Amino acid sequence: MREFIEKESDKTHKEDCSNAEVLAFQACPVNQEVHYAAFDDATKSYLARIHRIKLLTPAEEIELGKKIANGDIVAKRKLVQANLRLVVSIAKKYINNNLPLIDIIQEGNLGLMVAAEKYNYKLGFKFSTYATWWIKQSINKAVSEQSHSMKIPVYIQETLTKFSKVKSEMEKLYSCQVAIKDVADKLSIPELKIENYLNALTKPISVDATFQLPDGNEASFCEFLIDTDYKVDKQAEFDYLKKDISKILDTLKIREKEVISMRFGLNNSTGKTLDEIGRIYGVTKECIRQTELRAIKHMRSVCLKEDLLVHYLN
Repeated sequence: MREFIEKESDKTHKEDCSNAEVLAFQACPVNQEVHYAAFDDATKSYLARIHRIKLLTPAEEIELGKKIANGDIVAKRKLVQANLRLVVSIAKKYINNNLPLIDIIQEGNLGLMVAAEKYNYKLGFKFSTYATWWIKQSINKAVSEQSHSMKIPVYIQETLTKFSKVKSEMEKLYSCQVAIKDVADKLSIPELKIENYLNALTKPISVDATFQLPDGNEASFCEFLIDTDYKVDKQAEFDYLKKDISKILDTLKIREKEVISMRFGLNNSTGKTLDEIGRIYGVTKECIRQTELRAIKHMRSVCLKEDLLVHYLN
């Protein structure tokens, strides 16, 4: 992506960046030094180029969606190009995360390409609504992994983002500082878990650093490191996945929940075919397929609205 931006800069060396795009960035409440550093010539030229790309009408979007479903690579490229400005509008909100703007845009574009790959026009979502989810997750993942000297799992960053938002809202409402416990209760998350997550973002120390034991002897932190083969992060992410899925399933109708559970083997069993489920209910497999599509469409809507399953993406 960086190479692409630099090439585009050479092509448009004499072209000025769109005033509207620059103004949009100027309105972003970020540190001025960071802001202006982000606007190098390559970035300005890139913004100018994508500003001239024609946006899609709903009908054009659906038409591209149909072609993409049939494996049309050119259609996928057109859908991505028409939404590059969406990535920029999201990326500007992350400028203060110790990553160059171009890198943030690059990560967002990767998420945009994933969205174009997975987009299903039949579900009735606007592509921009669906793509925003993937773009944010791609950027969040990069911010989590690249802006800290230690990798902070995405699900932790997602939780802390919600924590910060709710804390700010509560302090604005009550005009005073609120305790971690109050915010944790509001989020229905154990206070200790929030504190542990916050501690994960503190400045790291060297594993070779020493400290004094109760008996007066000294020891280094590396002596107490756990076995790195123990997949704690994976287990934690799996636990979060099950919790999110459970919340989503609870929003479905009884028949929809049962069909999804059987199709994907969520009750400690192997997934069943449409025919098998149809025989259980005495209906055709087409009837079961429609129930499944209806349930998945509702689940996607809940995911987008409630920010569920976001830590499990990518």
